[in-house]
Amino acid sequence: MNPNERPVVDGVELALDYFISKNILVYQHPAHFRFNTDTRLLAQFMQIKKGESVLEIGCNNGVLLVYADQFKPKRLIGVDRLAQPLQIAQINADRWIEAPVELILSPIQEVEHALVDVVISNPPFFEMKELHPNTKINHRTLGRFEFNGGLEDWIFHASRLLKSKGRFYLVHRPDRIQEILSLGMKHSLSLKRMQLAFDSRDHQAKALLVEFIKEGNTKAIVQESVWI
Repeated sequence: MNPNERPVVDGVELALDYFISKNILVYQHPAHFRFNTDTRLLAQFMQIKKGESVLEIGCNNGVLLVYADQFKPKRLIGVDRLAQPLQIAQINADRWIEAPVELILSPIQEVEHALVDVVISNPPFFEMKELHPNTKINHRTLGRFEFNGGLEDWIFHASRLLKSKGRFYLVHRPDRIQEILSLGMKHSLSLKRMQLAFDSRDHQAKALLVEFIKEGNTKAIVQESVWI
């Protein structure tokens, strides 16, 4: 496919954007949840090694899978419960990814798969109690609120799908740090690295990045904070 010939999904021409580097391109739907600063932070925080199998929970349009492909993984697996974003992920996989790609249309709670080396996730940040009753439910809302289970679902199923000593990379809200670390311990995930991202305008922490090791026994490293 010529990059100038934009794919059309449900009558809408997809946008073509670059992600972090101008060498990494991805198609996005204008009306869907699109990659943002949190996506970029997670991409730059996660560490993918050659020959590893990588599974993303909530892969949306597949941008993190496209980014991970540059590290020569053995296999990439994307899981999402929404058909339209997964359709766009398939377009991105066909156009930009060299590694074998498997895309699964399913809630993560129902996924059965061979264990993988790495799980990554940029999940919805907001609990359902934070959803205003008058909020319009669309693809962007579905990408921001926990309609398909809460934080424990993400952490439990990440652990369930990881090999022993496998790694889980997560970006989330700093105000849920205690919950994240407690749930990690509950589900056999040991904190290896942590990093905070601060907003340069108000100096408040806006994002928390964590690397867990399944059944690990390691001291945690708190990396130098980044500014956004």
